[in-house]
Amino acid sequence: MLIESISDLMVFTQAVKGGSLSAAGRELGISLAVASKRLQRLEEQLGVRLLNRSTRQLSLTEQGAEYYEYCVRILAELEEGEELVTRGSKEPKGNLKVTVPSAFGRLHVAPLVAEFLARYPAIKLTLHLSDSLVDIIDQGYDLAVRIGELKDSSLVAKSIGLDRRVVVATPSYLVRFGAPRTPLELTGHNALLFAGKDHWEFTGPNGEDVNVKVSGNLETNNCDALREAIFADLGLALRPLWDVWKDLHEGRLVRLLPTYIPPAYPINAVYPSRRLMPKKTRIFIEHMLRRFGPVPYWDDLDGIAAADAARDVARTS
Repeated sequence: MLIESISDLMVFTQAVKGGSLSAAGRELGISLAVASKRLQRLEEQLGVRLLNRSTRQLSLTEQGAEYYEYCVRILAELEEGEELVTRGSKEPKGNLKVTVPSAFGRLHVAPLVAEFLARYPAIKLTLHLSDSLVDIIDQGYDLAVRIGELKDSSLVAKSIGLDRRVVVATPSYLVRFGAPRTPLELTGHNALLFAGKDHWEFTGPNGEDVNVKVSGNLETNNCDALREAIFADLGLALRPLWDVWKDLHEGRLVRLLPTYIPPAYPINAVYPSRRLMPKKTRIFIEHMLRRFGPVPYWDDLDGIAAADAARDVARTS
């Protein structure tokens, strides 16, 4: 038995992803009545109920959950087949869903959107900024930016940079409290903690490992809140270079303990493991890489060191 219409499968999968037939209809550009009719036709042809419907939500039946996995794979392979026969001959188009960590997305991905959409006007971009680790396959995302080691081996990863960390404070904080000369001296300072991480690791100038337990009176899981606290001179903090690079270049923050290096983490663009990458996904990754550069603009420790040296010379002259 073959399903009469691929559109019936699309309604089913979009209803699951969006949580309702109304959402499926909006995504596919059809009315609620048409979406409901197509789902009913699919269930009648299969002879099973795929979704339990209520006035508030949809939920997969046991058979529906099994069938959903097949539908996602079938539709992905059809998209790949279309990409194979049209590669290079068509303008990229369609919906592109991208999820990115909030602060990194706001600082480094959102500024790329206008140029990307101007260059590819037939693409409809959904840019989701969240620190929640979403299941990109289950929730229908084409691409995610992930910081840190990947736990899902079914995803393909493309490196777009490194997440280097630096200890920072404001110049005015250092005037009041002084600068630590070694990691152990961090215990005498108020450490502003991100997500409860109170063990700061370093590799010293002679290759030695240093692990320091720090403490402070503020802990937050929000980059913007932590930034406000740093600039209020509440303490020092261990921050990603991609978050504070401009402040370091322009002297609003000072990099501390430059000969002690915290661990660096990969920044990857990840996408579902498929034989072919859709063109719309590929060109968005290429757009990020082109704008970030072979060595991302935020990852310029030599430039930061040179700016610090120039400021020191200016202060003593």
